[in-house]
Amino acid sequence: MRVKENKAGRIVVFVILMIALLSVLRWLTGKIITVYWDKLLFNELCVLVIVYTINKVYFKIPLAFKREKLKKGVLLGIPVLIPALINYSQIKQIPTITLTIKLIFFSIIVGCFEEILFRGVLLRSLARRWQGLKNGSAWALIVTSLFFGLAHLTNLTHQSLGSTLYQVEFAFSLGMILGGIYLRSHNLFLCIFLHALIDSGAFIANWMNKSITISLPIIWILIVGIIIFTPYCLLGLFYIRPNKQMELLK
Repeated sequence: MRVKENKAGRIVVFVILMIALLSVLRWLTGKIITVYWDKLLFNELCVLVIVYTINKVYFKIPLAFKREKLKKGVLLGIPVLIPALINYSQIKQIPTITLTIKLIFFSIIVGCFEEILFRGVLLRSLARRWQGLKNGSAWALIVTSLFFGLAHLTNLTHQSLGSTLYQVEFAFSLGMILGGIYLRSHNLFLCIFLHALIDSGAFIANWMNKSITISLPIIWILIVGIIIFTPYCLLGLFYIRPNKQMELLK
């Protein structure tokens, strides 16, 4: 048990360090790579390689890509299509073909990095550590989603507090439902695809602005976020409800 606890603790520290590293890379490459999307793509790709390599060599948390429960995972992922469709509906002007391909590729890289780090490594390690506890899977899902949401505070470097808080709320709820899907489907590829689908619409819709802008007061942003995103949080918990524990990824 102590070995599991030590590994889980080291993984939590590792997650924090990777988010900090991404912020440092953004700062270091800010003046070297002048093209905005090229800079982001380079940074995310670097951290993705580091995360995958360290997990493969050191932590050795197996990433599940099973096909047996893919059909069920696809059905569970239908609600995730809603924000993706909303993002695509916001597209007013299509960028050039080259930039569109770059944005789609960037979305895939972000999806791979964040899903491997948060769902593949952190969620599974915490679920294993707390599997003997009452509601252990639920707590692992909540804690992982909280880390995922708070990681988006790094966006404060280039956008307003209100916009960032809205992203934190959305990321937390997305982490809840994607985590539930991963634990039930045993397929990280599905989570990566859904994540990239949402991000690609957002990136293409905001390719000129490079960030979202929300002018509501902070308190209203928090309230609206809670109202909009609570159903996703509840869905994530519903997916891993007690009578489905035997189906969950261990």
